[in-house]
Amino acid sequence: MTAPDDRRWVMDTSTFTHFCRSGHEDILRRLAPQGLVLIPDTVNTEIEAGIEAGYDITSPSTLDWVEIGVLTADEARSQQFIKVDMPSGKKDPPEKNLGECAVLACAKHRGMIAVIDDGDARAQARARELPSIGTMWIICEAHKHLDDIDAEQVYQALLDTDMHLPQANSFVEWAKKFGLLPIA
Repeated sequence: MTAPDDRRWVMDTSTFTHFCRSGHEDILRRLAPQGLVLIPDTVNTEIEAGIEAGYDITSPSTLDWVEIGVLTADEARSQQFIKVDMPSGKKDPPEKNLGECAVLACAKHRGMIAVIDDGDARAQARARELPSIGTMWIICEAHKHLDDIDAEQVYQALLDTDMHLPQANSFVEWAKKFGLLPIA
């Protein structure tokens, strides 16, 4: 998981909401290329539903570093094609995975980097050769480039929001083991 260049990020619900709930949304702004992220309208709807449900999430529409993107007709078509390839169960609601699919469609059509943590969505990104990063990569970048950030504390704060992340006694040691941070 490496960001190949300075292309803008298009972000899924999970990463955005958990960084907000942990009090670390500023990391996203500070690390995002050009200091700006795109939230597809489908994802924004999911985020706003979380706010209505009582979660402590900042509304993307109130942040000057977040752009809400409406899918074009081509992106909406790609979103549906990707959704067809996403695993789902018989009892899953029709809107399951729409946010991830919107992120991938925007990454494809707008030449952006998908910020996704869902394993099935990451598999779809790889199958379509779309660049993607996830929360663990973002924490590593914060550790490397933001002097005032304690990666262990950020990792624990995200876990405290019930975010599904790899379990590790030490985030830094985990990141070194998987080659995301240099061994020194």
